[in-house]
Amino acid sequence: MRRLIPVLCITLAASSVGAQIVRPRYSLNDPVAFVSLGMAFQQAFQMTDGTTGTTWQFSNATPYVASLEKALSGGASLGLRASTAKIPLRYTSSVGASDADANVSQGFLTLHVASGSSFHSVLELSAGATMFSNFRTQSGGAKLPPNSPDYDFSFGFGYGFGYSFNPRFAVDVVQDVTTSLHQKTGLAAGDDSSIRLHSTRVVGRFGLGGRR
Repeated sequence: MRRLIPVLCITLAASSVGAQIVRPRYSLNDPVAFVSLGMAFQQAFQMTDGTTGTTWQFSNATPYVASLEKALSGGASLGLRASTAKIPLRYTSSVGASDADANVSQGFLTLHVASGSSFHSVLELSAGATMFSNFRTQSGGAKLPPNSPDYDFSFGFGYGFGYSFNPRFAVDVVQDVTTSLHQKTGLAAGDDSSIRLHSTRVVGRFGLGGRR
């Protein structure tokens, strides 16, 4: 028994030292913010602009997407999301139609809610603006009306799913349905100026801060 006591002491001391060596120096806490980067696959849409008397038939597009959000409690975060793309379109006016390109950009204040730990569902509410600008013909690059950026109030709802590889990195796939309210200037009273934009967004979410 007397010989056993020193052996036990040495064993316990070695185990304690080993645990301290193996224990990581840093541990991951919940992030205080998130940054997201990715792309969206946006379906074609059409709209009529009464101010210029033209119709814009936009084709499918792949906008680049980025967001910065502050983490809240319960898997929620609040922040800003932006996207932009140069989109081909069929531009029709009173003098005819031509193939053109235009920049379509969006900026939103977004509430993001993720439920679950690893595999999780995603819900988002967004409100902001859609901007149409830089209309130019594909042949020759001639500038087309409108001559200044056109801003439309927009709001949307997103739903989807994601997978968190750890507390600081996740991949989300979100289906967005956005309504954009175009101005009714120059349109008849019964003409609908709103458009519906459908897109599927794939992003990587990276956690910031909160490291201990």
